[in-house]
Amino acid sequence: MANSKEQLHGSRAADRPVPPALRLMRFLFGRLGGVFPRLLGRWAFRLWFRTRRFPESAAGKRAAREAEREILPVNNIPVAVYRWGDSGPVVLFVHGWSGRGSQVAAFVEPLVDAGFRVMAVDLPGHGETPGNSTNILECAGVIREFDNKYGPLHAAITHSFGGMVLAYALKHGVGLERAVIISAPSDVDFLLESFASTLSMHPDVVDDLWRRLALRFDDDAAEEDFAERISLVNNVGHLDIPALVVHDEQDTSVPFTQGQRIAATWPGARLMKTSGLGHGRILRDRQVVETVVQFISF
Repeated sequence: MANSKEQLHGSRAADRPVPPALRLMRFLFGRLGGVFPRLLGRWAFRLWFRTRRFPESAAGKRAAREAEREILPVNNIPVAVYRWGDSGPVVLFVHGWSGRGSQVAAFVEPLVDAGFRVMAVDLPGHGETPGNSTNILECAGVIREFDNKYGPLHAAITHSFGGMVLAYALKHGVGLERAVIISAPSDVDFLLESFASTLSMHPDVVDDLWRRLALRFDDDAAEEDFAERISLVNNVGHLDIPALVVHDEQDTSVPFTQGQRIAATWPGARLMKTSGLGHGRILRDRQVVETVVQFISF
């Protein structure tokens, strides 16, 4: 996720003021949802895929200026690619919802100094990649195409929703030697509950939204339903890739219990608990960066 302003499919910190537009949406979804569940369910379905771009941090801007840039065409989408370092094993950064590739800024110099080539992408509808909506399958497709062009990958660092994207890509053919999962949600149920809570959705609207998502993503050839196929914990149980799961105990966007569940499900995963860093600052913390670099370099 982007920073302290970022939303996870609409979730937000409890201590932040509620904008007038969100208050209006909550009124419509809550008070009228029982009367017009299909109408509001259709609106919620569109909102579910909507991305937002927040201002880039000063550190992110510097990192982006210093990067070598390329374009990776994926299904006619010109995906922005960033590279720091000219040689060495590739470490890919996968940002979260409403994030961008330059959020890897704090990791760049330490990883390059350790002999790695650091790369990042702006997923569809994020950063410099055009669009205003996306989904996990489209984003995982970007990771697969990245792997085809720039692989083999040594490691990946993910933030928030990026962890779900990577897990899906790993289950569908992408290979790694090490994975770092920072502040990630463990499953689709959590995402939907957060989304519905933020918008104060009437239960009938939630049911209609779930129905629409199932129609959009269900695969008749798959044994699992769409939520199982997309949820991170259902895509990592078979992996033998060493993983470092990093999560802050005061994360108000994705609770620490989500990280605990991921670490418990991923075979051999190590859990690093931080305190006071929240959901965004965790990407800039010196101890987190040092631990991640050491883990990747092992």
